[in-house]
Amino acid sequence: MSSGRGGRCAGDAGMSAPLLLIDAGNSRVKWATVEGSGPVTPVSDIFSRDFTEEFVQQLAERFLDHQAVLCTVVPKLVPWFQAAFKGRLHVVTSNSPLGFLFEYPKPEELGSDRLAALTAAHHLGLQPAIIVQCGTATAFSVLNEDGRFSGGVIAPGLHAQLAALVGATAQLPMVELGVADETIGKSTEQAIRLGVMQSYLGGVKEILRSLCQLGKPPLTSILLTGGNAKFLTDSLEFPFTLRPLLVFEGLRIIGLRAFKDV
Repeated sequence: MSSGRGGRCAGDAGMSAPLLLIDAGNSRVKWATVEGSGPVTPVSDIFSRDFTEEFVQQLAERFLDHQAVLCTVVPKLVPWFQAAFKGRLHVVTSNSPLGFLFEYPKPEELGSDRLAALTAAHHLGLQPAIIVQCGTATAFSVLNEDGRFSGGVIAPGLHAQLAALVGATAQLPMVELGVADETIGKSTEQAIRLGVMQSYLGGVKEILRSLCQLGKPPLTSILLTGGNAKFLTDSLEFPFTLRPLLVFEGLRIIGLRAFKDV
């Protein structure tokens, strides 16, 4: 199934106001600023559990001269932003000016952070590509050789795997995750760390191996982004590009198009 939503747009020059880019996820809310074609500048972040309606209002007052672009997978936040950023907010959906097309039955079900990352990859001409967003969930998005989103995979994120393990057992402790140098655990903590990290890495590798076979040519570009991407870079065994700001890059492109300054 193909959708014409978010058709190809012109260049990104002529921005009349700076942009505030907001990525509100399940674990953290992050924001950055950009002026026109200048670089994206990350500003700050906060745990999602500490994010309140009052904080959104303060954010709007702090960036009073900015137009805001929001992607969020937490629906309750949208009315807060709409009330605080009256007349200067674009909320990313599948109907936003994304630039790429869909081979996907229900584009409206896609998380807006995935839409932003796909927008950036398409705009930069990186297709065919597999985008791996390493956050609370590990989301794999395939942008095919024709520049169409053709599907993906969603797996538990690193900390979600740890929380599930600890939460389902009576005596296993919560541990600090990190790259595990040992090959066998000599304590319960080491065993948990090793098991979770190896399970995460092994799962990512296996999913990538399957998805790469779908591409033409078989091995497509792999883009890593998200807070947990750093745990994959030393042992992924696939050629990849690390783009920590990929979602913000996409939000910038969508914002320039949505506010009709292109």
